[in-house]
Amino acid sequence: MKPNCVTAVQAAAKKLGRAALTPAQLQAIDDRISATMRQLARTDPDWQTKSTDQRVIEAAQMAMADIQAEAARKVANAQRQILKTAATDIRITEGMAQFKEGRSRALVNDIDTTGHYITGIKQEAVGNMVDLMEAAKTGEGAGFGRRVLMFLFDADNPRMTRDLVTDIFNNGGGVSGNKIATEGAKAYLKVIENLRQRFNNAGGDVGRLEYGYIPQPHDAAKVRGDGTANGRGAWVDRIMPLLDRSRYVLEDGSRMGDVEVRTMLERAWETISSDGANKREPGAFAGTGAKANAGSESRQIHFKDADSYMAYMKDFGTGSMYDAVIGHVGRMARDIGLIERYGPNPNSQMRMQFDLAERIDGSIKRDFGLRPQSYWDQLNGTAGTPQSAKLAQLGTDARNIQTFGKLGSAVISSITDLGTFMTTTGYNKLPYWDAIGNIGKSAASKDARDFMTTHGIIAESMIGDMNRWTGDNIRHTWSGRLANSTMKLSLMNAWTDTLRRAFSLTMMQGMARMSKTEWGKLTEWDRTLMERKGLTEADWKVITKADLTPFGGKEHLTPEAIRATGDERANEVVAKVLGLIQDESEFAVMNPDLATKTIASGGATQRGTVRGELARSVMQFKSFPIAMVSRHWRRMLEAPQVTDGSAPALANRVVYAGALMVTTTALGAIALQAKQLVAGKDPIDMQGPKSPKFWAKAVAQGGGLSIVGDFLLNDPSDQPGDALGNLTKTAAGPALGAVGELATKSLTNAYKAAKGKPTHAAAEAVQWGRANLPYTGIWYARAALDHAGLHALQENLSPGYLGKMQQRAKKDFGQDYWWRPGTGGPDRAPDLGKAVGQ
Repeated sequence: MKPNCVTAVQAAAKKLGRAALTPAQLQAIDDRISATMRQLARTDPDWQTKSTDQRVIEAAQMAMADIQAEAARKVANAQRQILKTAATDIRITEGMAQFKEGRSRALVNDIDTTGHYITGIKQEAVGNMVDLMEAAKTGEGAGFGRRVLMFLFDADNPRMTRDLVTDIFNNGGGVSGNKIATEGAKAYLKVIENLRQRFNNAGGDVGRLEYGYIPQPHDAAKVRGDGTANGRGAWVDRIMPLLDRSRYVLEDGSRMGDVEVRTMLERAWETISSDGANKREPGAFAGTGAKANAGSESRQIHFKDADSYMAYMKDFGTGSMYDAVIGHVGRMARDIGLIERYGPNPNSQMRMQFDLAERIDGSIKRDFGLRPQSYWDQLNGTAGTPQSAKLAQLGTDARNIQTFGKLGSAVISSITDLGTFMTTTGYNKLPYWDAIGNIGKSAASKDARDFMTTHGIIAESMIGDMNRWTGDNIRHTWSGRLANSTMKLSLMNAWTDTLRRAFSLTMMQGMARMSKTEWGKLTEWDRTLMERKGLTEADWKVITKADLTPFGGKEHLTPEAIRATGDERANEVVAKVLGLIQDESEFAVMNPDLATKTIASGGATQRGTVRGELARSVMQFKSFPIAMVSRHWRRMLEAPQVTDGSAPALANRVVYAGALMVTTTALGAIALQAKQLVAGKDPIDMQGPKSPKFWAKAVAQGGGLSIVGDFLLNDPSDQPGDALGNLTKTAAGPALGAVGELATKSLTNAYKAAKGKPTHAAAEAVQWGRANLPYTGIWYARAALDHAGLHALQENLSPGYLGKMQQRAKKDFGQDYWWRPGTGGPDRAPDLGKAVGQ
């Protein structure tokens, strides 16, 4: 700041009764005016014709107006924070009375309900981007090879992606000439604009760019290069020609020269390549600050066109453009949900709530052994933000390898989903026959699937979560795409999506029927269930005003029906309803809840840390059995006790436990026998001497005893490999178990060889490799692969290996093979009578 300007500013401060400004304060004022001048230089076409004094005066006036607006927003946000604090306190106090538990437990329940609320916001937003998703799936202009890649690995259609990005950059103006891309771009732009406005209405401050915004997910490792000045220089050299240089101007309106732009980009490189570590002060609080300020920072990298954006993504991006878009919508939904529930500064709100809970409860109380802080870190994204992107990626790849190597036959085990599906249907007092009919509709009717997607019931596979088995988003990388492809080819995605959509459709129909009844006339059971999910009498008054949406001869409660009421609280009610439906569908077809995700991440330890990645690897594949405890066991123990006789039979703990155990065990037995047939064996005799062992395995297979069954009833010696190695895999997780198994077998075989004893090292090596390769375990292709050559290879490498396999089947369960190992074709049909001792 020039001396005469300093004098003027100090004089103005003195007139206002303020002390003399410090050099730091003067620098902040100078930086603010300079930034405002650059902003005006981009938007005012006459800027360069004005004198320097005029520019400074206009910039100062605008900066003052901005500061006043910010001050007003701070006051408004302070008021919002007070109101949200009062609302949060009311919810938690009511929760304490409802569950008759301490404040810590009620606080955790409120955090969990907020998670459902965020899910509802995201589900509706993604549902409104159907045109974008349709554009992403279309193979128009793609050759056969590209279509195969699109099916198997969710690869992009390059032409469609280019046209989409072109239309998005041009605000959906149809510049590409591709109608499908134009409609997809418009849908996306409308969604993110609605989310931006909703965020700002709740206290946020996110401006709108002149062009259509697309997220820029950077691969820090690619950006970093060799991590030296050479790596930085290479990145800057590559990105310079891609930028829209008209956006980089000096205070006088002239464009920045190469030197200035390079300096700016070098600073950006420091941040991107270090995952933001260069901006973190040692020992500083690691919270995310006021969520209302999220997204208000200036975006420094502006590409000149769609081709430049795609060129950058190819060289330095991570995932696809679609991954970036879904991730961006998810982050916006989370931020909106947090500030709408807890105010513009959710972290400050939570620190106060943690203190209150500790004071009222007398100490920090844990839920499932975890502090409330852990649940909060899981919900707000702290646990999922990697400290080291490279380490996080290594951990994710290791887990994905286990996913595509081990879960090719998971769909057979998932027959047991029908047990939890029907149990949850009965608990919610929904018609069983409607639920069964909706399974058929969800599987066979494209119109039904499109109806649900449009109305916010989004298939898990469409957004790439697959949290059920992995705990991670598995589509972003090479290993993730292989894992997702394995799930798709094994029909696991289709099975899960069909059942979950069917249940959601049944819930939409059930809530439509209830919406014709006033709150006070609903049964006590229905009111209690909705209150536990965060729906209140005020919310219900909005719902009862909705004109229901007809489809397939039935009425449905949809987001559009609620919005059509014109009620000012429609946004909030839609998020609650969709969150409720989604959560219940994840009871019906098991998916980890907040408690499970927190436990499976080692108490919300941060990704990209040694401890965080180790915890996630140890807990891999344990999410399902843990969710059985946190969802169904807890529901059984906490079923509301009502006095008007409206409770279903499943409200009784004994009945609930019995229904769950009987259905899952029976289905577990079916799944277990199906696995025998797929492996080429006759069924196991369920009535003979080995029947106790069979039924113990059926209980474990069904999942009714959750992780207890995994450890107590699963015989580790019944899996390929030694008992100790298999127990290690169960306890330490599949990734560590696979490494341990390889090391153990190598040492054991080396010892045997040194002693002159026979080994099956080569055949075991083939078996180990097969267990960690994609597609080799897919249930319908496994037998074909074995008999097409893998069995012969193992026998050639280790003579007698196949005979040992047959002896083991005979010893364990008295089984014979209907398709003997090493033979080209089946000897006979399976002897199904063996299942009942015939």
